Amino acid sequence: MRCVFTTKLLFAMSLFLAFQLGLAAANDSVVRFDAPAMIAVRPISAGHLSAGEASSEKVIELLIPVSSEIGMQDRGEISSFRYDIVWNQQSYPLVDYAPKTQTVSEIEGLIDVEENEDQAKGIGGSLNGRFPDMVNGSIKADLSSRTGSTIKYQERPQHDVLVASGTVNRGCGVFFRFHPSKQTTLEGGRDLVIAFRVPQTWSGGVIKLKCSVTGKRRIIGSWSDSFEESCMFVIPIYLEGDDQARKAARDFVDSETRLRINWDQLQNRLTAGSNYLPRLGRSEDSQSLPSHWAHRLIQSGKDEYLERYRSDLPPDLVDVADQFVLARQGMFKLGR
Repeated sequence: MRCVFTTKLLFAMSLFLAFQLGLAAANDSVVRFDAPAMIAVRPISAGHLSAGEASSEKVIELLIPVSSEIGMQDRGEISSFRYDIVWNQQSYPLVDYAPKTQTVSEIEGLIDVEENEDQAKGIGGSLNGRFPDMVNGSIKADLSSRTGSTIKYQERPQHDVLVASGTVNRGCGVFFRFHPSKQTTLEGGRDLVIAFRVPQTWSGGVIKLKCSVTGKRRIIGSWSDSFEESCMFVIPIYLEGDDQARKAARDFVDSETRLRINWDQLQNRLTAGSNYLPRLGRSEDSQSLPSHWAHRLIQSGKDEYLERYRSDLPPDLVDVADQFVLARQGMFKLGR
């Protein structure tokens, strides 16, 4: 009896641990995306512009190398990757992009199709009767006709979407969605190419790259749960050969790095139970800091987000955040 109880207890504990491990796995990132910290763009032929537009505008080409790494336990469970690219503040119209929408089929060439048409019409019946000392008879009738035909032709095999791409933000941004196939893989590196129309005086700006993944994740045994995850990269871009613009982009990257490091250090102190913030004289009615405050400040493109929480921040973090905001303003000025 005790042995049975122990077995049941062990089974319950193993099931509970499996469930906890499943939840823990569900909180881990399925895919790790990566993109450059800063990117140089180059002007290209203004063939898309009229003579009047070419005097006040130019076309720049932006190549974004993105990479992705799928966790070993999640291979084969990914449905699609999606990349959205938009401006962080100013918006300039899209001229062109690549790759364009593509489809793929597991069958090459045309396939032969044969369809048979067959019709049959018939009337049939029988009557049997037996009466004592009388007639033993049978009446039967059967009338039928059959027609048939065969149609042969060729058609293209069904194609599945391999790449889908198009515009967003009223033509000022672009999206790319990639699907796996037997011939291709989602994992690894790929280049996204975008061309924008900008003012002749433009020498730099900031873009946002959102990377998303959809699929199914194994929870317990054969159970699976649909999921969607995403991450955001804020990337300064500058005109190739412009040293001043390149320095501004480098200042943006350095100040963003310092902001993230200082924010993580503050979060670690709070997690460790430090009384650091109360000693700074925070008022009781001041707003508490959101857990992703630094990330939102970086991604929003709005300086007001810093002013809103300035009184809740320690002085060292305020200084670092001010440096980042100044660096971002410097990048925005390059786009005017």
